Amino acid sequence: MSGMQEEPWYLQETIVKEYEAYYQTKYKRADVLEKKLLTELLNQFGDIKKVLEVGCGTSHFTRWMESLGLECYGLDLSHLMLEQARKLWPNGRLIQGESHSLPFRSGSFDVVAFIASLEYMPNIGIVFEEAARVARKGLVIGLMNKWSPSTIRRIAQAKIGNNPFYKNVKFYSILDIERILRETFQNRYSVDYWSTTVFPKVLGGKESSFFPFGSYLGLAVRLRGAYD
Repeated sequence: MSGMQEEPWYLQETIVKEYEAYYQTKYKRADVLEKKLLTELLNQFGDIKKVLEVGCGTSHFTRWMESLGLECYGLDLSHLMLEQARKLWPNGRLIQGESHSLPFRSGSFDVVAFIASLEYMPNIGIVFEEAARVARKGLVIGLMNKWSPSTIRRIAQAKIGNNPFYKNVKFYSILDIERILRETFQNRYSVDYWSTTVFPKVLGGKESSFFPFGSYLGLAVRLRGAYD
């Protein structure tokens, strides 16, 4: 029908079924480097036990965090993503839900994680407020970095309709995220650690908090005051 809007990729069965395979093929190197950075971010919070991943998709990172000895929960909007997640993690703690209204009591988790999911969520200031409600210690944020060459390429691809993964996606830089955190929490937070990783192989570097142009941006955000 003319004028009908195409469903986002995470609600398209054909794409969703192939999604997990990317971590073993195209994004295998990136997956290793991202998990190394995410481990560093989680370590900023000391002794933590319970983690919620919002926008967990196929539970790829939720399962990985569980393997670190954490009690992990995954929440996603897409029933198709969760179907795949349940096949890969039959006994996993998986919930269908919305990032703007989390179905959990206040202070239910030590940390709330967003791993390559915020880009697809509108009004992330509201998303952060809701995450802060259920997080006792803070937030772990992993993003496709707006300042990286790979993201610039993705933006160009999306504009000409060549890549369904990045249609109607909003990318962020470290300055963008810090501005939104400041607007949302004022002085009730601190960025305890941030870095970028997944640089082109020709540059040799794997992680840097001084050269903010890696493909993947990660932050550990500690919540204070009303969120202690």
